Amino acid sequence: MTVSTDQHKEGKRDVTFRVFRFNPQVDSKSYFDDYTIPVERGITVLRALNYIKEHVDASVSFRAFCQAGICGSCGMRVNGISMLACTTQVWDMLAKSKEEGVVRVEPLRNLPLIKDLIVDMDPLVDKMKHYSNWVDSTMPESEMGKKEFLVSEEEFLKYDKATDCILCASCVSECSILRANKEYVSPAVLLKSYRMNVDTRDSMHDLRLAELVKDHGVWDCTHCYRCQESCVKSIPIMDAIHGIREDALESRGMKDTSGAKHAEAFMSDIEKKGKLVEATLPFRTNGVLWTVQNLLPMAVKMILKRRTPPPPPMVKPSKGIKAFRSEFREMSEHVKQDHKSHNK
Repeated sequence: MTVSTDQHKEGKRDVTFRVFRFNPQVDSKSYFDDYTIPVERGITVLRALNYIKEHVDASVSFRAFCQAGICGSCGMRVNGISMLACTTQVWDMLAKSKEEGVVRVEPLRNLPLIKDLIVDMDPLVDKMKHYSNWVDSTMPESEMGKKEFLVSEEEFLKYDKATDCILCASCVSECSILRANKEYVSPAVLLKSYRMNVDTRDSMHDLRLAELVKDHGVWDCTHCYRCQESCVKSIPIMDAIHGIREDALESRGMKDTSGAKHAEAFMSDIEKKGKLVEATLPFRTNGVLWTVQNLLPMAVKMILKRRTPPPPPMVKPSKGIKAFRSEFREMSEHVKQDHKSHNK
């Protein structure tokens, strides 16, 4: 069958790659370079970058290794979204480009920049070390190597998806909390921590969990779901984060941290009135002293601008609150039973 000339043209076109550039040894600030090259349908962003480096500008710097979506080395932002360059089709990115025929390539966010598209992964590795992201076996050292240390298939399924993580840092790049607080544990570390904590062969569950519930830990997650949406392996990261929180509440109690207290106050308000009592939420979460010391200036500004939440007596229960309470308690009981059966 003869293929028309138009179809041939559709399979190849000139594409401009707008590549982020910064060399700290010579540049005072970052900039973008445009490289227009011929690209065939089916070519990945990484192959295009390799072509640019080999035939146009050898100074362009980026990481790459396996070129098969396995090692995670080529994580970068393409058209404003974090992904793997080796599994991203140029043609797909053209369909999503803001400017016709232009693909924008930038380094991952929330990690220090080394050069061009290369970021420093050491801060992430340091956090993995801090939160003990490895299994410390409960098997006596004298028994190691003599037999396999097996887990049931049912147990393995609890953390099966978490083992797919290739540490590409796409979730780290998209995390909204990390943009505001570099000390935040990060979704990648939380995922790894969950994987270790649900492994019955591990001996550091309590130690690891104690670190995860401290400041900058698991309670700082705002449920924006950007980490899960950007995961190149489609791992349910938020399920892991929720799993750590449930574990913390069950193992350490509701009074353990400000995050746990916030969750308790939130659920209490919803059950009682169907809405939040915002005026007292900071006091119930962090205590009177902390709230006065840290939030008083903001409270004064809100009062002057008449934007304060209503006092508790003026927060009336929502309509149909009696029926809602019944459903709420029934749902809460179902969640408790599901959690118990899940952990058996």
